[in-house]
Amino acid sequence: MAPVDRPELAREWAGALEQVIYIARAREEVEGGLRTALDGLVDAIRAEPVDDAAILTVADRLVDLGLASPECVDSSIKVLGAKMSKLAGVKDLEGLPSRLVLVFSALAKGFAESIRQRQSEAQEALTLALIRARENAESALRDSEAKFEEVFSASSVGMVITDLDFNIIRGNRALAGILEHKGGKLAVTRLDEIFRPDDIDYLRLRYQVLQEEAAPPFRERRTLLKSDGEEALAYLSASVLRDPDGAPRYYVTTVEDVSERHYLESRLQFQSVTDALTGLPNRQRFEGRLEEALSGKNAAEELTILHIDLDGFHAVNDGLGRDIGDRLLQTVAVRLSDMFADEKATVARFEGDEFGVLIEHQASTPPCATMAMRINEELAEPVFVDNHGVAATATIAVLHDPKPDTTPAELLRATDITLRRLKAGGRRQWDMVDEQRNSVDRDRFNLASTMPGAWESGEIELEYQPLLSVPDRKLVAVQALLRWNHPDGALDHDQCLQALAETGLSLPIGRWMLGRACEDVKSLPGRPVLYVELTKELAGDPDLVATVQAVLSDAGMSPNDLWLGMPVQALCILDGLAEDNLDVLVDLGMSVVLYEFGNTGGDLACLEDLPIHSVKMSTRVVTRVANRTCDETLFTRAIRDLVPLVRGEGTPVIVGDIDTEEQLAWWRAVGVDTVLGTYTGPASSAESMKIG
Repeated sequence: MAPVDRPELAREWAGALEQVIYIARAREEVEGGLRTALDGLVDAIRAEPVDDAAILTVADRLVDLGLASPECVDSSIKVLGAKMSKLAGVKDLEGLPSRLVLVFSALAKGFAESIRQRQSEAQEALTLALIRARENAESALRDSEAKFEEVFSASSVGMVITDLDFNIIRGNRALAGILEHKGGKLAVTRLDEIFRPDDIDYLRLRYQVLQEEAAPPFRERRTLLKSDGEEALAYLSASVLRDPDGAPRYYVTTVEDVSERHYLESRLQFQSVTDALTGLPNRQRFEGRLEEALSGKNAAEELTILHIDLDGFHAVNDGLGRDIGDRLLQTVAVRLSDMFADEKATVARFEGDEFGVLIEHQASTPPCATMAMRINEELAEPVFVDNHGVAATATIAVLHDPKPDTTPAELLRATDITLRRLKAGGRRQWDMVDEQRNSVDRDRFNLASTMPGAWESGEIELEYQPLLSVPDRKLVAVQALLRWNHPDGALDHDQCLQALAETGLSLPIGRWMLGRACEDVKSLPGRPVLYVELTKELAGDPDLVATVQAVLSDAGMSPNDLWLGMPVQALCILDGLAEDNLDVLVDLGMSVVLYEFGNTGGDLACLEDLPIHSVKMSTRVVTRVANRTCDETLFTRAIRDLVPLVRGEGTPVIVGDIDTEEQLAWWRAVGVDTVLGTYTGPASSAESMKIG
């Protein structure tokens, strides 16, 4: 998955907060504060161990920024829970799930502590105002009483004044609201009536200590009783009002309701490890559970990981809408949970349409093959949503009994790679993770991941190979080919295309290749015709015609100077843009070559229906002919008959990959028109190419 950068996440975070609260600051200031917070969180999660103190500091700064409501905290955790694991510098950390849990727990705690601290400071100010009001009663009674009344009545914090025997003298509306007493008035006459029975003796002692001279106020988190007997979690603070001679006269008690905050802390902890749509554990929690099963004190003796990817789920989302897609995901979650209810199993939703199941084997656990096949049987039963019967099939990667010293991230990377290989071969498949095949795939993905940097640094260049006429060996054109001067060894055109297929660079590198090749070839002696094979993506690019016209104009070339190759796969797509591009390019006077020809019967339909200049035989066909055991196999005879059939329609045939004299002789006898390969002329740079 692509990493998320911090400025992008800060913008998304700020946007989410704007939906739940008005922040009296400029958007730029808010985003700047959130970026600073992200930097602090990333530094904290990367520390060894995770830096709790730094996270508490981040939370305190966020509260200073104005993010002090439960809605702000809830929205923040939702955004960070979904995206923080994808941040560069975070996503590849070892033990990431458990680290994220620590971060979100500390962040929730930090929010709660910072908000409590602000409220505590306000309460202390209120108490001080009360004390001062009483102390100045004789000198400014009227003003003090007015100030006391304003503070006491308007406070959002519950307050009650009692005598030293806990008889209530006065309680404010806020306290009545916290304890859910009707009419804004307390329905009890003694303070100890709101204490839990098992707390009464202890709290009486704590209050009695306050009467001692210089005794500090106390503040504790306690459970109080509401009017209906239910409990309210609160911070209970108490101090003493004294006479002018210092004798204790009254207790002043403040009550801060933290029931909602306690609920929010629990909810935030739950959300950080739970998928909101299905209620299943998310990927982070799954990885944490997997880590425990691999090497925890209760490690499993035998376990299996099932990595499940729903087939064609986008068709449900795009065709019937996301609401129905969400219902299908919820149904899949329920069915998977029911399937493994009798197993010691963790069922999780990773993201999108991916699920995971971790099974810690028991004596009754069925074989892996049985479990994989049963999943598809269960998911195949349609669920009806708004009169639409929808169902799912799944592709499943199975990893059985992994090594205990392997990390969860490595295991899920292995199942990811296996899933990609299976999905390329069709739907409703399953297979065991094959470490040897995965190693090959990993090398390919590693290579592909470095291609953008290689292109940027100039490691990718072009070279050119001559196309020769078979009868007289004269130059017909030159084909532009990619070459990657990789530090571990040069990669040829086909290897470059394999890596390119794993990246999103097919269009930009294809356009660069066209422009660079036109510039190179225009300077060659005799200016030969240039042949460039387009990838499937570039052949169907809506901007292809404009791109071709622009590069020809920049190079001072005419349409007759350029042959463009289009793959059969691109032209066989129903209602695809490649066919439209082909028609326009031909109208502009350009020649189009149909390459990868000869693999399927549909190739002849393309040749018959489209204005093709020539065809180029598929590499697979050329390789199979080269490896033939005799000339009378069905395949060999079919190709020998195909070439004259195509040429009989007036379409020249090109054959590449001619590496031996024997190959050249065979294809010459079959009747092809043009060849290229290492035998007829190796590829070389434009500077060193010899034009004959």
